[in-house]
Amino acid sequence: MKGLKDFIYDKNDIIIALVILILAALLIVWRMDVIMEYPQTLAQETGTTDTTDETAVPSEDDSKGKNAGLWSDGLLSKEMTVKVAGGSATAAVQSLVDAGLFASYDEFTKVCKAAGYAPEDIKATTFTFEAGCTQTDIAKQVTK
Repeated sequence: MKGLKDFIYDKNDIIIALVILILAALLIVWRMDVIMEYPQTLAQETGTTDTTDETAVPSEDDSKGKNAGLWSDGLLSKEMTVKVAGGSATAAVQSLVDAGLFASYDEFTKVCKAAGYAPEDIKATTFTFEAGCTQTDIAKQVTK
């Protein structure tokens, strides 16, 4: 009995550390599905915020309205320069929506996923889109 007491006394710090590590590992494994869903939950929560500043600027003056004549048979009818906002993917995509290139964040996401691009990879910079581009071309340019 004395040998067991001496062993526990000598090794109790190591035993406690191992118990804590095992409990932490079990907790992580148990809640792995919630941990993996967090980025999607965060994107949905931030997707409801509204950006108030205008960051999309068309390259030409459009006297008929912001989106009038922008698309023709699924192709961009004129060259556009758009400044994509930084901060979050939602704010960046909102710049493209404000410019009339996409109807919504969901449409941008669908186009990206259909073409094999990650919508979260959108870059915050100024892009120039040539006349004749498709939405897939635009998604490729802003995510590469």
